[in-house]
Amino acid sequence: MSLTTDLEQQYGIHVLKKVKVRDVYQLSTRNHGVLCLKSYNVTEAEMNFITQVFAHLSQNDFRFAPKVLYTSSHAYWITREGIHYMLTNWVKGEHPRFDMKEHFKKGIRLLAKFHTVAEGFNAPFIPIERIRYNQLKEQITSDRNILADNPKMKLMTSLCNEALNDIDNATVVKAIAEEESHLAFTHGDYNYPNLMLDRVGSMHMIDFDNTSLHVRMEDLSHILHRNMAWHGHEMLRWVQYYDSKRPLSKGDLHVLHMLLLVPYPILRTLKQNKRNNRHHISIPTVHKIKLYRNELKQLL
Repeated sequence: MSLTTDLEQQYGIHVLKKVKVRDVYQLSTRNHGVLCLKSYNVTEAEMNFITQVFAHLSQNDFRFAPKVLYTSSHAYWITREGIHYMLTNWVKGEHPRFDMKEHFKKGIRLLAKFHTVAEGFNAPFIPIERIRYNQLKEQITSDRNILADNPKMKLMTSLCNEALNDIDNATVVKAIAEEESHLAFTHGDYNYPNLMLDRVGSMHMIDFDNTSLHVRMEDLSHILHRNMAWHGHEMLRWVQYYDSKRPLSKGDLHVLHMLLLVPYPILRTLKQNKRNNRHHISIPTVHKIKLYRNELKQLL
């Protein structure tokens, strides 16, 4: 039995066309419109976690995340040869361009809206792999060790050391504990490849593979690192805009400051270079880093 036949039988749909788009399939169906078929190579517990995140967002009237299509037996997904497959709606549109101010503004506004409802997560069982509040120190230590192997990365290593010092700050410790008590969760990879602009200009979030119970500032730091690396002044402007939509606490700002100290752009380039067997990497000047650090201090 083919995957398409399995889908038709278990979901009660009739597939007219199946087209691969990046890591998903676009399914054109006779009576159910256009659907998105995505595979997940994770445990059943993690699959259940992801679908419960979708359910939580839907119950809180958040309209900009995938809507899960249930099987005829009301299951959230089907499984073939150890791989899970989920059907959701297909957002007709295009990825935003974050070099356009209006698109980036929508991205920050949507993130603030998402974070407003991304708490109070209530599920009977949450897999340990998806509880990441207390993994920050381990992750930053791992990042520092990657950089410490390269003598040219002394300045980057010192930024990681500064972030590690901050993670033990009482304000940061309390902020992380509060996120945990609020059962807050993150998207986990919030940036333009995982966002879609529909035909009327509304922005939608896709690809929740990395969603987890985590500090929400992880999402905000990620989008800032990816789109305005080392430009602290620009980052501060967008943090203020986010704050106007979802007010940030003193603890949030301390956690964000710590996360923005970690030289994510350098680490990402190093990992990409390793995968692609490249060797060149552009390192910011000492003056640039000093200016960046001073600008970030305005968060505190």
